[in-house]
This record gives sequence, structure tokens and C-alpha cells, in this order.
Amino acid sequence: MKYLRSTLLVLLLAACVNSAPADKDGGFFFVQIADPQIGFSTANRDLTPDIESFQKAVRHINRLKPAFVVISGDLINTAHNPKQIRAFWRVARQIRPDIPIHLVAGNHDVELGTEAEVRSYRRLFGEDYYSFSYRGSEFIVLDSSVIHYAESDPDLRRAQRSWFEAELAAARRRNPAHIFILTHHPWFVDKPEEDDSYFNIPQTQRRDYLALMERYGVDFAVAGHRHEEALGRVGKLTMITTSALSKALGQDPLGFRVFRVYDDRVEHRYYALDQVPERIE
Repeated sequence: MKYLRSTLLVLLLAACVNSAPADKDGGFFFVQIADPQIGFSTANRDLTPDIESFQKAVRHINRLKPAFVVISGDLINTAHNPKQIRAFWRVARQIRPDIPIHLVAGNHDVELGTEAEVRSYRRLFGEDYYSFSYRGSEFIVLDSSVIHYAESDPDLRRAQRSWFEAELAAARRRNPAHIFILTHHPWFVDKPEEDDSYFNIPQTQRRDYLALMERYGVDFAVAGHRHEEALGRVGKLTMITTSALSKALGQDPLGFRVFRVYDDRVEHRYYALDQVPERIE
């Protein structure tokens, strides 16, 4: 446990310092990894395949030197599993210390979002909801399991909802170039009126949160969970769902997404692990 706390401290300190240079036109890029989910590929029989995929992604990241990395939940396959937790941190700490890591809680990390499960996640991985700013853009991280599951702790659900609205208002007052919402579950896969499913946020909560995002001019919602690529839009909001670094559930190869952020636009592309370019142009 001392090792986990020390590793987390190093990564949090790294988040305060970043030497990634700006592009000549003032833009920057970051990497999003979804569902490294250590143990998933083999139903927990062998962690090696998922560790190797994660390590390959880390080698690309260290070479590309993004401004930061977002890991969009399902860090491990079985919540609270010590072997999987140690394996995740062993690879994550191989990311260069000058590249901050921003973790998002997934359902395999906090399960149903009860008070005990969230408390365990916070002890092992850090806060499950928080925000950060980077070069004129605002990033708000939410624990979507607390929103998704009826069994989640109601006090945690209310606290996060209240905090989210206040954080959106504060972000809008800073007149950002873009606002990103980072979750594990997609709010919707294709369209906001789609039926409830395992792969999206239920309609009742979805309508409420999407209304807030519309009110405060959110530009992008970025998620994982589905293990398959998806893109949807409603109004100004673009919903981007990224396929998995562990076992894919569709036709997409294992890989990660690169976002290029400029004052007037955001470009993004999903790269297979064996097709990542030498540099991001």
C-alpha cells in the first residue's frame, strides 16, 4: 500500500509540471487511453496480454510527449484486486514524469459506486471527480458509475451533481476555448434519445446532465466503456467514445486516441497500436 501511495504522489506532482512545447500555431495534443482493464482479455487468468498492450502504449506516449494522458476508466478488471492494481501502477509509472496522468473511474474500478467502493478507489487511485485546466481549455472529470447505477450512494450522487454544476459555471466564467467532460460511460452512443443500455447513461440522468452541458456550452464529452468506437452529436456537444486498449468488442484494433486542441477547433484520431506515427503532425 505504501508503494501505491508513493506512486500516486509522484503522478500527482507531475500534473503540476509539464514541459510539453506548444505547437507553432499555439495548439497542443493529448492522448486518451480507454479501458486498459488489466486482466480482461483472459478473464483474469493471465494479466500478460493487457500489460503488454499498456506497455506498448506507454512507449508511444513517451516518444510522442503529449501534454498529458487521460485514462478513461476500467483501469483494472476486478475492483480492489491487489495483483491487478500493482500491475496497473507498475506500467503507469513508466510514463515520463513530465507527462501528467489524469485517471477516470470506471465501473470495474468502483463497481456500483457505493460509499465503500468509492472510498477504496480514492485510496488506491485518487479522486473520482475533479477538474483541471490546460492552455485555455477546461477539463471536468466525473465518476459516471455514481450517475449510472441506481445502487450508487445517493449522497455521493447528489454531491457530485452539485459540484458539477458549480464547476461548469466556474469554467464558463473563465471564457475557455473548449470545455471537455471526461467520463467512463458515454452519455449516449449514437443519439441522445436512444434507449437505456449497459453502454450508456440512463435517460433520466442523461437528460439532466446533457441539459447542464448545453446551458454552459460544453464542446466535447469523451468516454470509453464500450470497447468499440462511436461518435454522436447533440447541439454543440460532440460525444466521442474510444475503443479499448485491452480486448475490443467490435472490429476496432487495440489502440488509443490523440486529440489536437487549437483555440478555434479540436481534431482527433484513433490509432491502432501498430500504426502510431513517429510524431503527431
